[in-house]
Amino acid sequence: MGSQVFQTLRQGVWASLTGGWYHDPEQDKFNNSCHLYLWVFLVILPLSLHLV
Repeated sequence: MGSQVFQTLRQGVWASLTGGWYHDPEQDKFNNSCHLYLWVFLVILPLSLHLV
């Protein structure tokens, strides 16, 4: 039960707060890193375009 609550918080609440990114322990480190860097790029891109 506690594991399901933690998983829901991690995948649901954290993902919604961060715009869809969360660390998935079932994926390898390369996949998680690529998703994280893509997420950071897509968050920074509109801000940098607005500032330019």
